[in-house]
Amino acid sequence: MIVLLAKSVLLEGKQQEFIAVAEKLVKATREEPGCVYYDLVQDASDDKVFYFVEKYQDEAAVEAHKNSEHFQTYVPMMNTFRVGPSEVTKCVTVDF
Repeated sequence: MIVLLAKSVLLEGKQQEFIAVAEKLVKATREEPGCVYYDLVQDASDDKVFYFVEKYQDEAAVEAHKNSEHFQTYVPMMNTFRVGPSEVTKCVTVDF
């Protein structure tokens, strides 16, 4: 499985606007085939830092997400609230 951690650092005072758009992205993404987990979390020590925590069945599901209409619509909107582009870390699960 593929896990993505997408960090967003927001401009001062843009948290609520970001959350409003992010909520739409989260709800739509959770309905995608291949999406195992998708959530937005806020850093407990810095209220301007958020992470999308994403888990997909495989690389094809990641690509489908990136090409989805909701991703293509909401991510550019969220970019207007960020200090810079999101920082994405790609991980794979460890099988035991």
